[in-house]
Amino acid sequence: MKCVVNVNNKQPDEDPRSLRARVINRDKQVLRDTYFLIDEDNSPTKRLKMGYTTIYPTGSTTGHTHADMEEVYFVISGEGEMVVGEDRFEIRTGDALYVPPNEFHTTYQKGNLPLVVLWVTGKID
Repeated sequence: MKCVVNVNNKQPDEDPRSLRARVINRDKQVLRDTYFLIDEDNSPTKRLKMGYTTIYPTGSTTGHTHADMEEVYFVISGEGEMVVGEDRFEIRTGDALYVPPNEFHTTYQKGNLPLVVLWVTGKID
């Protein structure tokens, strides 16, 4: 007998101890952890910053802009939705994308698994 089940096709449990149950009534949608890996404080770089962000189920990042930086993202795992300016599009494992300077952007986690992204910002002249 063959049995193949994908976690992304399943509904999460409704146990009150689950993360989803504990955060459903929160004030903001932001639910993420970010780790700053490379920056001016821990390396010789003067223009770059690299980070690793996990966006948990039902969560998002804080929408923002960078006046003096451009940014690239690489989706390590999971799936979500990215808003860049007026554009809104789906992202998933293996996607890479570019955000121009001064462009509002935010990321929303979709699906059952956390969305994990690696990002790099670079100061522009």
